[in-house]
Amino acid sequence: MSILYAVFPLAALAALIVTSVAYARKRAASGNPLTASSWGWMLPSAAVLAFLAAWGLMGLLEGTFALAAIPASCAVIALCGAVCLRRDSVWSWVDGRPEGVRRASRIVLPILIVVLSFLCIEVPFNGRMPFGGPSYFWLEMLLVGLLQLALYFLGQRHAALCGLGVGFCLFVGIAQHFVKRFKNAAILPTDLLVLNTAAAVGKEYVFSFTEQAMAGFAVAALAICALSLVRPPVKKAQGAKVARPVALNLGASVLCTGLLAFCVLVPSYMGLLGVQMKYWYSIDYYQMQGFFPSFIAVLQDMPIRKPEGYSNEEAERITKSYADEYRASAKDDPSHQAAARQFDEVKPSVIVVMNESFADLSIYDGMHAGYEGPQFFKNGLNDSLLRGTLNVTVHGAGTCNTEFEFLTGNALGFIGAGKYPYSIYDLSRVDALAAEFKGWGYKTCAIHPNHASNWNRDKIYPAMGFDQFLSIDDFGGMARMSVDRVTPNDPHCEVFHSGVSDIETYNRMLQMLEEDSSPQFFFDVTMANHGSYNQNNIPEEYQTNYYPTDFEGDETPERLNEYLACIQKSDDDLKEFITKLRELDRPVVLVFFGDHQPSVSAAYNDYWYTDEPEDVHARRAFSSDYVIWANYDVAGHEKTDKNDETSVDLLAAITLDIIGAPVSTYQAAQLGVRESILSLSSSGYKGADGQWYAPDAQSDYATTYRDLSYMEYLNFATKL
Repeated sequence: MSILYAVFPLAALAALIVTSVAYARKRAASGNPLTASSWGWMLPSAAVLAFLAAWGLMGLLEGTFALAAIPASCAVIALCGAVCLRRDSVWSWVDGRPEGVRRASRIVLPILIVVLSFLCIEVPFNGRMPFGGPSYFWLEMLLVGLLQLALYFLGQRHAALCGLGVGFCLFVGIAQHFVKRFKNAAILPTDLLVLNTAAAVGKEYVFSFTEQAMAGFAVAALAICALSLVRPPVKKAQGAKVARPVALNLGASVLCTGLLAFCVLVPSYMGLLGVQMKYWYSIDYYQMQGFFPSFIAVLQDMPIRKPEGYSNEEAERITKSYADEYRASAKDDPSHQAAARQFDEVKPSVIVVMNESFADLSIYDGMHAGYEGPQFFKNGLNDSLLRGTLNVTVHGAGTCNTEFEFLTGNALGFIGAGKYPYSIYDLSRVDALAAEFKGWGYKTCAIHPNHASNWNRDKIYPAMGFDQFLSIDDFGGMARMSVDRVTPNDPHCEVFHSGVSDIETYNRMLQMLEEDSSPQFFFDVTMANHGSYNQNNIPEEYQTNYYPTDFEGDETPERLNEYLACIQKSDDDLKEFITKLRELDRPVVLVFFGDHQPSVSAAYNDYWYTDEPEDVHARRAFSSDYVIWANYDVAGHEKTDKNDETSVDLLAAITLDIIGAPVSTYQAAQLGVRESILSLSSSGYKGADGQWYAPDAQSDYATTYRDLSYMEYLNFATKL
């Protein structure tokens, strides 16, 4: 990015203004001044150039090929403005052509407008055009065409309102441009329900325009230019006779709107039309199939599907059967009985740390740069109770979904991986871990040093049984949200990268443990490692220098190193926390895991690992790490470095089982199921034989997987 790029839109704007004024004077001198509508059609191009110039002066225009792409886009926008100003001259030229040319123009112009409106959506983010299936190309064209027709007739066959359609299409394309860059994901319908959260975390990102975004503005200018050439209807009626054509146009607009609604709501996009979606690769499917066909397919997939053959009675029988199987086994296990007696006696406090974006990227062959991962986490916790790979359902963002899976034990694979339960469901009747601990006499506290309203946590946490919620206001307020907003000698608390450091949340929990001898349950969602990773605010002592070899993708090593520096700081903070817990004179259990990998890892996964099954490829990116540790000897369990792969929805039940805490019927059933199914993901499950299977695969565990879907539907969907 460079402020020098601002010269291109500034020059284009100056050229447009100078030529427009000169042309206006020439027309005025000839006695044929420009009309207000001609000036009106030119203004969008001037406004876009002024906007891009302002963006450029802030250093927010970028591109590898800027010397070609940026000036070319600006030149197209300026040229379109000039053509809009001369639209009556274009009409005169067309009128002078043969009848065949005039007829062709009346056919080509509307098609061109629809195509350009459609490209306003796809060009800013879609690097895979043309799409994989031409049917979806025409499907999106149909939707955009009906939208523009509805606006055209609503405007009484004047094209001005269609400009709003172009603006809407461009807005969607630019929004998806940024979501792709920040999260490497597609915009899902549920994202629209959490715009306040997006606005809050968006302050940490840099909203710069690349060549693709610039091209999108140029395409929008072309669309406006084409609209300016649509001739308004000739007035033939006056007085009362005007009502009939007005009514006909409004009727046509209603008809087009109805057809648009029909096309969105009635046909099954995934069934009848064959639109596909795998939420792990949402952006890929949006690029292959088009934004709107994919978005609508996801929208139609929002309701939780009842499993085939499901009934509450059968689900209850299955849940009880697996729970009884687990409890019978636990009753005969001396180790488990010893842990249960110990738990009843000592009531250890339980701390759960869900560390923002914490992951060991050394799984990518050391990032082809000799990276060995967070050393304390990997080598300093050999006295843990259990640890291993943790399969998650989100990548780059969507922290709340990992929270939901852990706190409720429900897997997003059965609910819908593209959904955000925190935002779309009433969870007041859903069983949650905090409510369990509260029922055992524990004090419960949730911590997240960011806005309390993000992902509706201010409402969700109390509904889940948390007595207390410490948000950013409890860590110094807005001054703690970003390093660049902190005064040099501010004494309140340490910040790092995107906000309050991990150790500050840890110290707060230690303080609460020291001040109150009651058993306590904490759920700490950290903030410091949150994106973006181009903030350039890493202290010198934490800066890393890993430069992947044989990589030519879009991801930059600077962003990678900023992320790795965050992980180094988190690793150091974890070491300090563990040291203090070892010295604490009361029993504490710690569950530590990362909510998802950072967005930067996707580019390396896609570039380096191309010749492998899709599910294997996805699981690498949709994985994190966890550890269960205690500062006391848990009866019946030796402290080892045992590695056990699992998924977030099972982690709470596994933890309770290890420390001897009581488990609900559903959690007991989960533990019973785990004899056959070790881990879940959005694309399937891992059987006891160590193999992964698709949900519909014919395996020895297919019946168990179906049983699990029944159990979860009963445990979650029936309580909404």
